[in-house]
Amino acid sequence: MRTLRKIAFLFEEFGRPSPAQQLLDRFLIGYSNDGAFHPPAFNAASVYVMLGNNEADFDRRTEDFKLSVAPTAAQAVEGADAVVIASRRPGAIANERFIQIALENAPVGSACFVHGALSNTLERGRELLRLARSRQIALLAGTSLGVTWRLPQVDLPRDTPLAEALIVVQVNASSAQASPPVPSATLAGAELHALEGLLPVIERRHGGESGVRSVRFLEGKELWRAGDKGLWSWPLLASALSRSDSPQGDAVLDGRTQDLAGLGLVLKLARNPCGWLLEHHDGLRSVLLVLDGVVADFNFAVRSKDGSVVSAQIFRAPPPVEQHFSRLAATIEEFFRSEQSLWPVERNLLVSGLLETFRKPSSRSGSRVETPQLNVAYQI
Repeated sequence: MRTLRKIAFLFEEFGRPSPAQQLLDRFLIGYSNDGAFHPPAFNAASVYVMLGNNEADFDRRTEDFKLSVAPTAAQAVEGADAVVIASRRPGAIANERFIQIALENAPVGSACFVHGALSNTLERGRELLRLARSRQIALLAGTSLGVTWRLPQVDLPRDTPLAEALIVVQVNASSAQASPPVPSATLAGAELHALEGLLPVIERRHGGESGVRSVRFLEGKELWRAGDKGLWSWPLLASALSRSDSPQGDAVLDGRTQDLAGLGLVLKLARNPCGWLLEHHDGLRSVLLVLDGVVADFNFAVRSKDGSVVSAQIFRAPPPVEQHFSRLAATIEEFFRSEQSLWPVERNLLVSGLLETFRKPSSRSGSRVETPQLNVAYQI
């Protein structure tokens, strides 16, 4: 395992709570990991914050820990054998300039982790990956959704033949009663969460990930009609919702339990429902459902070709501590020290390509859109 001499952090902003704050503090102070508190060992750390400091206690970090503030991103990564990059929450829009600077100025043989999307287009992602490989820099991206705990702690048996998959996320995941409130999010953030939560599950299927042949965006009544026509599965949605511990509606008012799917409450509770239907090259159908107002957590369900179902909640601890970032910090540290990618970087390319496709107005027509450019196949 490699000894870390210097870690550099490149942030668009630094606020509380934010991925930048969560990750920086865990590397400076430490984090809980496998039943113990773990302070990462390194000799020095530097940080560059593009938008300036809007956190009152930021200066204390430079006084109490081995942290220096660099005037430029390039100066921050000089001599660093590990670089962490975080754009603004939730990370759906990558700061490609930061990544380029890191890959050009960090020492040969270093490692770079990007919180969120690797790039804003599939082609740009491939360019950055070529640059990283030309300088022998290990490059990886992701969020806590791919590494956090699941409730229950299940995984898809490797090489399972899958028929369909579904994940439920929200634009604003916290319920209206959440305290403290979290910053408002965007649909792009929900789409990133859905991909980061579902791809690590379904890429374990027989043959691995085969790439995406087509996408289709649906919202409102058209989304419900698609479920009625069998384009996505109501029973699979019911299985996913059964894992939620934050059902909305009457459960928030008086604590009563309700069958959200069976009683037809999903249609009544959902605010601005929408979703993406994905057709994979191997025939798998997956759906990303954005259902604010139904539950306030992220849940998935997958059905194998023999009819068996695996479902779970993707656990996200409440703010301000957001303990799931400890799992991400441990993953990033392992990546830095082992110099081995913990998942194929092709997953990051597929996420970038899908988010690029989702942003195009032509993809939101409600019609099936073929995506030959998303023929990104890989195995874990």
